[in-house]
Amino acid sequence: MARTVQLFEDPNVSIDQLSEFYKVEGSPHTYLMFVTTIDGIAVPLEPGQRGGSEIALRHLTDNPIAAGGLTDNRALQYGWATADAVLGGAGIFRDNPAASWYPRDKDLQDLLTKRNRKPVRAVVTGRGEVDLKHPVFNPKKDEWQPVIFTTEKGEEKLKSQAKRLQVQGFKPLQPAKTYAIGDTSVDLTKAVGILRKDYNTKLLDIQGGPILAGGVVKAMLVDEVRLTVSPQIMGDLNSEGKRRPGFLTGIHFGLDDSPLAELEAIGVSMSHIFLRYLMNYRN
Repeated sequence: MARTVQLFEDPNVSIDQLSEFYKVEGSPHTYLMFVTTIDGIAVPLEPGQRGGSEIALRHLTDNPIAAGGLTDNRALQYGWATADAVLGGAGIFRDNPAASWYPRDKDLQDLLTKRNRKPVRAVVTGRGEVDLKHPVFNPKKDEWQPVIFTTEKGEEKLKSQAKRLQVQGFKPLQPAKTYAIGDTSVDLTKAVGILRKDYNTKLLDIQGGPILAGGVVKAMLVDEVRLTVSPQIMGDLNSEGKRRPGFLTGIHFGLDDSPLAELEAIGVSMSHIFLRYLMNYRN
C-alpha cells in the first residue's frame, strides 16, 4: 500500500510539498526519474523534439489538460537541487545544447545553494561523443563538478578533442574529471561506485536516456523509480515508422527474474500522475 497519496492542487508545487512527497528513507539511495505517455512512450523520436519536455506536455502552455507538466518540471528541478549527483547519458546533451541539470526556478536554486556542497554532474558516453564546450562541462561559477564516464577508446577521443580546443584557445574553468571504466561499454556499477566513494554521493539522481536506464536497472543499481505518467497517447511509431522507446531499452528479463516494484507514493496534479516505486530484485 502506498505510504503517501497527495493531490497537488497548484501545479507550481511548493518545496515543502515536494520534500514531503519525495522523502527518502535510508542512504545511499539511487533513483531513476522518467516521464512517459499513458502508453509508455518516453521519447517522441521526432526532429527538433527533445523528449521529456514534449512527453510531459510542457510545450502546451495554454491547455488545461497539460497543466501538470509544470509539476513534472518542478519535480525534475527538485531532484537537481537535492541530489548529491546527477547521472545521465550523452544523448541528452546532444539533443539539448543548453541542458545543465541546474535548477532554473529561484527557490530551487536557493535550496541547492543552502546545501553548501558542490554537486556532481556525471555523463556516460561510451564512445566519447560529447562536446566538451557544452555548458554541463563548463559551470560558469564553479556550481558543480563535471564528471565523464567513458571507455578507453572514448577517453582517447575526448583527449583528442581537448587538445584541439586548447589549440583554439578554449580553457574550461573546471575541467571535467574523466574515468575510463570499460573496454566496449561503460561499467555502470563502477561508475556508481566511484560517485559514492570518491564524491560521497548519498542521493543519486539518474536521468536516462532509455539505454542508460535499462543498463542501471539490469545491473540492479536502482533503488527507486520516480515515474510521471503524462496524459497523452503517442503510439509506438514515429512519423518515419521507427519504433519509439519506452523508458527502458536494450535489456531483457524473464517472468522468473523480472524486478517487482512496490508502490511507495502516488501524486496527482491535474491530469498528470506521479508514481514512486521501490525496486525489488529477484535474483
